[in-house]
Amino acid sequence: MEFVRPLEPILIIDDVQDIRDYLNQILTELGFEDILESNDFESAKTLIDEKSPNVIFLDIELPDTDGTEILEYLNDNYPHTYVVMCSGHRELGAKGFIAKPFNAKKVDTVMKRLELI
Repeated sequence: MEFVRPLEPILIIDDVQDIRDYLNQILTELGFEDILESNDFESAKTLIDEKSPNVIFLDIELPDTDGTEILEYLNDNYPHTYVVMCSGHRELGAKGFIAKPFNAKKVDTVMKRLELI
């Protein structure tokens, strides 16, 4: 029997509350329950260290750092975490990508792909 790696907990890192709320709502409607949020890299680091999220939705433009710096940190320290970039630009090293503005179908497609990795 093959076991599927669980995708939860999920962390959303975005400095815009409306985007975090919208993505959280989409994930909740898709059946996910363990969803964390952060508006900057510093608070995200604490959540990552404490909660070990399996999936991170990461905005490329944050007030305290560049999203590529966070992606590098995650790839170096948490190589098994799936990082989904939420931006207008595809980033190397991310396991998924969603162009803003995103919708439920795009999020669902990315989450289903991650389940197959």
